[in-house]
Amino acid sequence: MVDTTVMYVIHGLFGALWTGSVLFVAVAVLPVAVDGKLEPDAFGSLVGRLRWITRISALLLLVSGGHLAGTLYDANTLLGTGSGHLVLTMLGLWLGLAAVVEIGSARAARGIEAGKKREPARDAKPFYYAGAVFSVGLLLTAGLLGTARITGF
Repeated sequence: MVDTTVMYVIHGLFGALWTGSVLFVAVAVLPVAVDGKLEPDAFGSLVGRLRWITRISALLLLVSGGHLAGTLYDANTLLGTGSGHLVLTMLGLWLGLAAVVEIGSARAARGIEAGKKREPARDAKPFYYAGAVFSVGLLLTAGLLGTARITGF
């Protein structure tokens, strides 16, 4: 029971950190960088931090989510219940988020290394915006999953 509680806490904290970081970069940082009002080194620093948050969070979410899914579900409940479908939806969104942040960050980093000012943000923009959509999807799915666990859905 204690290990499940710890896994819930880790899962919630790092899910919030990751999705919040992606949303912050997409909504607050990216427009400023696209306008050229953010120095490339500063944008590069933020991209680097987002990459590390993504990698650490993805790993911890895989471990904690795997533990929770293995503890709370079997194959029948994972594939045959509403809450199981929500877990699988979260897995798909998690994979999508990790992919688009890594691709966007790589594109931004290439432009920053080439000494460009606006292009790195423009190149990363569609990927970070997709990441924002995945982040909102993850947060909504987490809320639905919490409700499903309470209502027995």
